[in-house]
Parts: sequence; C-alpha cells; structure tokens
Amino acid sequence: MSVVAAPAARSREQRLDRRRVYIFPTASGVTFGAMLTVILIGAINYDNALGYLLAFLLFGLVMVAMLHTYRNLNGLVFHGARALPVHAGEDAGFECRFENVSPLPRLALRVGPWPRGLDRQARRFMLRAERGMDIAPLSSDSVTLARLTDRRGWMSLGRLRVESVYPLGILRTWAYFECDSPCLVYPAPRGHLPLPYAPTTASGQSDLHGVGSGEFAGLRRYAPGDPVRAIAWKTLAQEREVMVKRFHGQGAMRLTLSWAAVSSVAGLEPRLSQLCRWVLDAHAAGHSYALELPGVFCAHGRGREHRDACLRALALYEAPA
Repeated sequence: MSVVAAPAARSREQRLDRRRVYIFPTASGVTFGAMLTVILIGAINYDNALGYLLAFLLFGLVMVAMLHTYRNLNGLVFHGARALPVHAGEDAGFECRFENVSPLPRLALRVGPWPRGLDRQARRFMLRAERGMDIAPLSSDSVTLARLTDRRGWMSLGRLRVESVYPLGILRTWAYFECDSPCLVYPAPRGHLPLPYAPTTASGQSDLHGVGSGEFAGLRRYAPGDPVRAIAWKTLAQEREVMVKRFHGQGAMRLTLSWAAVSSVAGLEPRLSQLCRWVLDAHAAGHSYALELPGVFCAHGRGREHRDACLRALALYEAPA
C-alpha cells in the first residue's frame, strides 16, 4: 500500500456579493435607535430646530456607518481551507485563506465555524473558536480555526461565518461560506501492549535487542527484553519515561503489526488505537514494519511516508460485514 496522507485540498473559491451579505443592528444599535427616536419625537413636540438637526445628523451617521459596515464584507473572497492529519482527541487546525480584492482594508473581521443544526447554547460555545483578522488592500491572509476531533476518519470544517461590527459597533454584518475541505483523523494512539518483535531481523541476526557498537543514533521506548545496559539512565533520572539507546550498526528489526497480535484487546476502536501506538513506536525506533488488517496489508517499510500510509489505513479501516 503506497497511499500517502497528504494535506487536504482546498475547497472551491467563493466570493461574497450583496445577496449573501446580511446586516442587522446590534444591541447597542437598538439602544442607539431608541435614543434617536426619542430625540426626534421631542423635536416634533417642541418644534425645536436644534432637535431636528441633531436627530437627522445622527440618522445620517447611521446611514454612513451602514455603508462602511456592508462594504467591509462585500466582495471578500474565500479560497477554502486545508488541514494536516491529526489523531482523534486532538484539535484539527483548518487554515482558511481569504483574499481582499478591494483597494480598501477589511478591518475587525471575526471568523469562526458555524455548523448547521446547533442549539443556542452550542452556538455560544462555538463563538469561543472565533478568530479575529484584518486584511490589507489587494492582499491575502489566512486564519487557523481549531475544531476538536472525537473519532477517526474524514472530518470537514463545514459552514463557517464571517462577521464584523466595524466601524461603530451599532450594526453587525455577516455572511457564510461552505468549507468542504476534509481533515484526516487518525485513531488515538493508546494501548499498553509492547511491540510484537519478530524472532528474526532483517539481517538474519538473532540478537533482536542488541545494543550495537557503532555511533549513537538516538533513543526509543523501552520494551520488555531490552538489555539493562542499553537503558538511558540520564533520561530516567530526569523523571521521564524509560528510554533505550540506539546505535548505528544495530540490527534492523522486522515487525508485523497484525490484527491477530491485538486479539487480546476488546473492541474495534481499542484495537486500532493499539495498532496506531505500535506504528508510531516502530517508526520512532527506526524499525521496518508491516501492517496487517483483515482485507488490508501494508508491506514492510520504514520512513515517514510508510508511517503515514499505515496511519491512513487505520483511519479509514472498516470492519468486514
């Protein structure tokens, strides 16, 4: 299997026009409107010219603010988002890119996810994920929106909302974009089973856990059977987990991370999490490993691309019916 988990593609370009930009008074705007009405009524009752002047001056200010608020969003271009794969339980970071094709700056924009079908309480919670941004004239900028993942597989950001109360805060304008760019979510790396070491090595040697005599190559997690003299005592003294020294020239191990090896783990997702843990550990240790699932097989290999291919297989695995 040679599929590589690459960053998700961006969605299609979307541009705002007058049919997609909404505007409505804020709470401050409603209060301001009530005050303006009182001033106007007082001016009519007392036939006061200064009252008329003040009321129409403030009304003109509202009209100018409405124009600036609307123009702050109209014409904004959304070029989609992209996200790197993450593990379940982590925040997926969607990098959303916007372009300002206007000679005027876009100021005090607020961008956040806005999925359909949420109640008011959930929407208040989603407001915490909003991010602010300004976009200079005739330029592009991006903002990263985080969304918590709770299960493996593909996940998209969905609908997102852009809003602004610029310049006076008495009017709010907003618009929606559809973002179908997916993020690949790997299983959560969990499990306590040790790596299933094979009885032979790639070089045909039988000393699977030898320390080697070459140059120091790094550390890996301790596994049952590792010699005591290979333990990195300095790391252990720093109250970190038990690590084992690796040296160049040490025999490369060939592991088979099979479905049968996790048969003692109950449940589909816990088994996939254990295999995910093994893939990461085998990659960190520099082993050559294969992944074997019912109906899926990733041949022996090593390196980042091989790791990503195995994690992708785990993320998209569906148990046979």
